[in-house]
Amino acid sequence: MTGSSYVAFVTGFVNSIFITRGLGPEAYGVYSYLIWMVAMAVGLTTGGLNVTAIRFISEAMGAKNTAQASALFAWMRRLLWVAMVLMAGALALTLLFPGTYPRDIASRLHLYLAFAITCATLKSIYMFDVSASKGYAIFYTEAVSTSIVGLTSTAISAVLYLCHQGLDAYLMLFLLASLAHPLLAHLLMRKHALVPQSGELPSDLKGKVWHALAWNVAFTLVGLLSTKSVDTYLLGLYALPASIAYYNVASSLAKAGLDLLSTGFSSMLLPFIARAGAEGGRERVQEIFAGSVRFYQCVGIIVAAGSYLMSEPLITLLYGEAYREAIPALRIMALVGGILLPNAAYSAVFIATDSHRARMLFIFLSSAISLVTSFAFIPWKGYEGALMSVFVGNVSTYVIVAASAHLVLHIRFPLRKVLLQWLSAGIPFALLTWALPAGGHIVLSILACLVFGLTYLVLSINLGAWEDSDLAMLSQNSRHLGRLLSWVSLRKPVTP
Repeated sequence: MTGSSYVAFVTGFVNSIFITRGLGPEAYGVYSYLIWMVAMAVGLTTGGLNVTAIRFISEAMGAKNTAQASALFAWMRRLLWVAMVLMAGALALTLLFPGTYPRDIASRLHLYLAFAITCATLKSIYMFDVSASKGYAIFYTEAVSTSIVGLTSTAISAVLYLCHQGLDAYLMLFLLASLAHPLLAHLLMRKHALVPQSGELPSDLKGKVWHALAWNVAFTLVGLLSTKSVDTYLLGLYALPASIAYYNVASSLAKAGLDLLSTGFSSMLLPFIARAGAEGGRERVQEIFAGSVRFYQCVGIIVAAGSYLMSEPLITLLYGEAYREAIPALRIMALVGGILLPNAAYSAVFIATDSHRARMLFIFLSSAISLVTSFAFIPWKGYEGALMSVFVGNVSTYVIVAASAHLVLHIRFPLRKVLLQWLSAGIPFALLTWALPAGGHIVLSILACLVFGLTYLVLSINLGAWEDSDLAMLSQNSRHLGRLLSWVSLRKPVTP
C-alpha cells in the first residue's frame, strides 16, 4: 500500500466506527443499504470505462501522442455522460415498483432515490477523472483528493457522533464528500492542463477501444453480482435493517484484515507471474503460483484465526454491545475468507497469461454460485441464511475454480502443502477455542493469538508445509527472520 492508501484505509475504518456507533444497528442498516445502492449504480455506470480509459490514454501518452490522448479523454467522457443518464433513468423507473425495496427505504423512496442518483453521478465523474489522470501518469490526483476528503469526513463524523446526530446528518455528509471528490480532482487536473479536447480518432483505434470496453464491461457487470452485493439486497427484503448492519460490520472487518496483510503481496504477484511466463514458460508460472498459494494461505490462516479469537472484543470495543450479533458473522467470514484466500492467486495467473476466457469463466462461475446460494438460503433463513450463503458459496467457488484452472491452464494446486498448513493451524486453533473462556477478555484473546501464531509457525515448518526454497527466500530477505526460522525448525537448520 502507498501512503495515501493507508490514509484512505485508516480514515475509512475510523469513519465507519463513528457512523455505526452513532446510528445504531437499525439506522445503520438503512444507511448501509443506501450506500450499497450508490456503489451498485457507480459500478453499472462506469462499468469497464475506467480501466479502458487508463489503458488507452496511457498508450497514447507512451507514443507521445497527446492530441490522441485528449481526444480519447473527451470521447470516453461523452460515453460516461450517456451511461449516467441511463443509470439515472433506470433508477427513476424503479419508482414504479416500490416493492423491490425494503420497507424502510420505500417509506422515503423519492428522497432516497434522489440521494442515490446524485451521489452515484458525482462519484462516477470522480472515478473516471481519476482514471484518466492515471492514464496521463498523474497519480497524485487520487492520493491527494482521497486523503483530504477522508480526513475531513472522519473529523466531521466524530462531531456528528458527539452531537448525537441521526441518519439524515450522516447522509448529508456522504453527499458533501461525494461532491468534494470531483471538485478536488478537477482542480488538481487543471494544474497539469488535463482537459479533454475533441478530435478525430482513427477507426481502427475506436474498434480496439470498443473491443476492450466490451470485455471490461462484461467483467465488471458479472463481478457486481458478488456475494455481498446480492446478500445486501436480499437481506433488505427478507430481514430487518439491523441484519444488514451486522452483515456489513462483519464483512468490513474481515475484509480489512485480509486486505491489510495481503494487498502488498497481491500488487507484486501479477508482474512476477508475467515475468515468469516470459522467462521460463508454463513451468516457471507453476512454480511462482504454488509459492504464492503457500504464502497466501499463511496470511489467510493468521487473519482467520486472529479474527476468530479476537472477534468478541473487537466487535464490542469498536462498535458497542448493540452489535453483538455481528460476532458469529465475523467468525464465519474471517474463517472462510482466510482459509480460501489462495483463490486470489488465480486472478493473477489468468491476467498474466492472457487467459481472458478462463478469467471470464472464473468470474462468471463465482457470480453464478453466489446468486444460487444467496437466493437459496436468504429467503429461507434471513440473516442466518446469508452466513450459510457465504460459507457454501465461497467453498464451492474455491473448489470449482481450482478444478477449472487445472483442466484449462494445467495449473496444479499445491494441495499437500496447503493441507499441511491447515493441519498445523487446526491443532492449536481447536485447543485455544476450547480453552478460551467466554466473555471476550481482550488480554486473554491477544495472548491466544500470540500462542496460536508461534505454534502454527513451529508446526508448519516441522510438518513440511513449506518448501525449502520458501524458507531460504525468507531468510535471505531478513536476517532476524532467518534466525527465528532456524530456532523453530527441528528438521534441519534454515540458512540464508
